Amino acid sequence: MTEPFLSRWSRRKLDTKVQPAPLPPDEARASGEAGVPAPAEPPPDLPPVETLDKDSDYSAFLKAGVPQELKQAALQKLWASDPALMAPEVMDLHMGDYTSPVAEVVKTAWRLGKGVLDAAELAAEAEEKAASEPPSAPPKQDS
Repeated sequence: MTEPFLSRWSRRKLDTKVQPAPLPPDEARASGEAGVPAPAEPPPDLPPVETLDKDSDYSAFLKAGVPQELKQAALQKLWASDPALMAPEVMDLHMGDYTSPVAEVVKTAWRLGKGVLDAAELAAEAEEKAASEPPSAPPKQDS
């Protein structure tokens, strides 16, 4: 009889797991894996986050080896230091107000149930609209 699919999958999954060999005590201590984490001090060449402004160089905070908390604090300071960075992008297509009805904004030759009208049909439609509107009073002329 064949082995059920899930049992076979589970067994094969467990077979592929390889336990890493333990490091010798000297190497474990050097790499910080001996249970004591390495101190998370910022590199000495970084300025304090409190002194940063919009003209400061933030590239040093984005390099490898900088603690994530310090990197996040520097980026928060950058976004707060320049209002132009917090403002939405003017040319962003997703910033438009798409809640307004399209019929009021765009006039097309397409009509529901009729499709696209040609020039003669558009002219006839305009004449019907003009005939259905009440005539406006003629403007008064001052003499």
